[in-house]
Amino acid sequence: MTFGQVKSIIENSLIESYKNEREFKQSLREFKHNVLSNKTMSKVYSLYDQLSTPQGLSESDAKDYLEEGVNLIQRLLGGIKLPKTISESVNEYSDIDTLVYLNKVSLSERVSAKKNIVKVLTSEKKTVKESINIPIKSMVNIANQTLRNYIENLGENEKKEFFQIISEDTKTLETKFETIRESTINKLNTILENEQEFEVKTKISETIDRIKNEKFDQLNFLKLKNLENSI
Repeated sequence: MTFGQVKSIIENSLIESYKNEREFKQSLREFKHNVLSNKTMSKVYSLYDQLSTPQGLSESDAKDYLEEGVNLIQRLLGGIKLPKTISESVNEYSDIDTLVYLNKVSLSERVSAKKNIVKVLTSEKKTVKESINIPIKSMVNIANQTLRNYIENLGENEKKEFFQIISEDTKTLETKFETIRESTINKLNTILENEQEFEVKTKISETIDRIKNEKFDQLNFLKLKNLENSI
């Protein structure tokens, strides 16, 4: 089994389980345990993502980027134990696998795979908006690039916290959310009372209003918690 096949299975499992909240949480816990908690696995997973995502590179830079990425993956794969057998499934990363795995691959297949990946890497890079206001249930599809990029851009501690939040009971989280909301607003009001600059006061007031109207979901919980800790 190749890493691309394993990655495709993981993502397809998340997509299918998203229809059922309990199954999705279980899939996320497994994803955290099998991928995020394994540093080598996490690095290879990230490299596959980077090589299959538009980067806005020039053709020359894209070729160097691809070569370096493949070399890194090949070195890291020695430290990962993958299943030996696999049921028939779609491989979304077959082009990367073609370059990473050297056995039973023809020269023409490697050239074709390289061209396909370079085409992706030279495509315009997609921007990820910082603010995500839609409920988590509407964006749990791991294949959705926005969520994938959101998770990918988190630090290791933030990733662990994110998946811990996802796995917690929703009602408990909502109660905590209201407590954190109140604490954050109180802190901001204290700052507002002592602030003299008009523009800063306006910005703080806008932030307070936004927090008051913020709807609960797991992503907003994480953002509000981080904001409250930073004040």
